[in-house]
Amino acid sequence: MARTTKIPCEGVIYTVHEDAYGSIVETDEPAEIMADESDVTDEHARYAQVLTELDELEEALTEAETQASRAGHLGDREADEDENSLPLL
Repeated sequence: MARTTKIPCEGVIYTVHEDAYGSIVETDEPAEIMADESDVTDEHARYAQVLTELDELEEALTEAETQASRAGHLGDREADEDENSLPLL
């Protein structure tokens, strides 16, 4: 059974939707409480920088994993060649 509850708190209305799968909380803020436009722009710029750095890190990790995998395959081939080159007793 689904249930919706609205909770007003300091000018913000929190709407809580609950059902068998869990709950979801939404906020309905009046226009005067919304953040200043310049604050939002600054925050987006900060997040954009963080996302760029994360993308660079992901690329570096992918490259390192690829190189490690190649090195592992080369090591396996060299080990196989060493085993095959041993004289039979």
